[in-house]
Amino acid sequence: GNQRNTHIGLYDLQTKQNEHLYMFERDLRIISCSVNNERTLLAVSFRQYTEEERVSRLLQSVSKYLTLLIEIHPINNLRVLKAVDSCVRVQFLYPVEGRNTSTGSRLLLVSEDKYIEQFDVHVVAEEEHKVVIQNSGQLPRARVADDLIWAQWDMMEQRLFYIVPKESRSTLKCVQFYPDENFNSILESHLDISVNGTQLKLVNFGYDYCEDQNVASKSLNLQVFTSNTGGLCVCCSLASDIPGEIRYSIYFLHKGYNKTFTVSVERTDSHQLKEVAFMNLDYYVAAYLPGQFLHLLNIQHPDLLCYSLFLTGEDARIDVLQNCSIRSPLMSTVLDCRVGSMYAVSISDSALLQFLQNSKRDSERLAALHCALLHFRHTEDLEMQIIWWISENLSMCHSFDPIQEFIIASLYCRMCPETHNLDKLLPYTSLLDWTGIIPGVTCATDIISLPVLEFQNSKGFWEKLNSNLESAKYAEPHLHYHNNVLRREWCNLSEKYFNWPSALLIWQSLFTNQREERRMTAYLRNIFENAKK
Repeated sequence: GNQRNTHIGLYDLQTKQNEHLYMFERDLRIISCSVNNERTLLAVSFRQYTEEERVSRLLQSVSKYLTLLIEIHPINNLRVLKAVDSCVRVQFLYPVEGRNTSTGSRLLLVSEDKYIEQFDVHVVAEEEHKVVIQNSGQLPRARVADDLIWAQWDMMEQRLFYIVPKESRSTLKCVQFYPDENFNSILESHLDISVNGTQLKLVNFGYDYCEDQNVASKSLNLQVFTSNTGGLCVCCSLASDIPGEIRYSIYFLHKGYNKTFTVSVERTDSHQLKEVAFMNLDYYVAAYLPGQFLHLLNIQHPDLLCYSLFLTGEDARIDVLQNCSIRSPLMSTVLDCRVGSMYAVSISDSALLQFLQNSKRDSERLAALHCALLHFRHTEDLEMQIIWWISENLSMCHSFDPIQEFIIASLYCRMCPETHNLDKLLPYTSLLDWTGIIPGVTCATDIISLPVLEFQNSKGFWEKLNSNLESAKYAEPHLHYHNNVLRREWCNLSEKYFNWPSALLIWQSLFTNQREERRMTAYLRNIFENAKK
């Protein structure tokens, strides 16, 4: 404001207005703030003075940062939680919707000194609906994590992901917070990511542009994404010493391997080439470098590059997102940190269909075809347009059969919702050994150890993730349908009966005359049974 006061408000999505919560009668550099579920308590951390101001004012004994807990229903007392020289971020925990927890709140404090602790704040209601903090002394606290170099808050599911360095590699851990005021470490996974000399990086704990710009080049550019189907991905941008080369890794923890991509881009002096932005689109993870490329990777089937859609030039352009200071705090949501705007992000069916029609390479056509069928499932109008495209462009696809891919992919999409876990066994493409080349992009796949889960009677995401891990451990690829046997036997038969009409007559007689089956050898009988299945 004009009077140099600092106001804190809560933005209402419905009214498009800020609800005023508190005001400081001075111009403050707010680092982080959070309000509890009942809107009775406000936690604020801010910088009191810069280092230069402290020296010039002879304030060496005054702490650089202050963290306060303030009663705001109505505005009443405040309590100092931290008075330190290191930056602190604050985050209230939110219980499940509809549960009455007005007697207490829990607050996370994330310190620049690489630890996280939880404060329990109990409140009581006094006369005229006044809500005050019950504890007269120090608030009860519990240490959540130590020695971390990266942390990410999952606001929708109340989960904390963080990374701690261990000898030559790093360990990703996850703490799940529950409505009954308990929390426990539920996941541990080893990552082959170098963390030497990196500074602490915090994701989804609020955004401080100046602070983040200072540590951006010295911290991990990394995000964890989850999907509704139990997928768990770690996306990480890697350093490269070669000009014009971008490297990034996607750890598909639910599958037990990671893929490292190296992309050659046009050389430019722009600083934007230094950092890839990642977006969570549920079925897809996107790696985005403005002005260069947009790479969509299917979370459910990351093993095949025919599901990887790599766009360049105008096809990769997202008009409102032209800088690299973007985050994906929620699924299908992007925050432009530089301008403070949040956008909903989704794959456009019309743009995808247009890309399919204009594609020049088989790899692009195949990826767009599968993306359209998997992402926009049960859309008859879109399927009809794809059928028309196949009919008119059948001779243009040289390395795959579009009719065959359409039939298998569309049947796969229809059958999977009807039968639980069937998608882990069914064929979703006929090109299980397809290695289409994306120009300018190389991919290296590494097997990694599966995450260790520790939970009891947990539903939702953790149950689905555990099912995916069990499948990766025991079923894939051993029990996954593969047509190699049938293909090999068909080739043998076609060589034996080199005259194709004769071969077709033989197969027809096998299906129409059951007496012939008794005369076949046991080996061919097995092949016949497989063919019927």
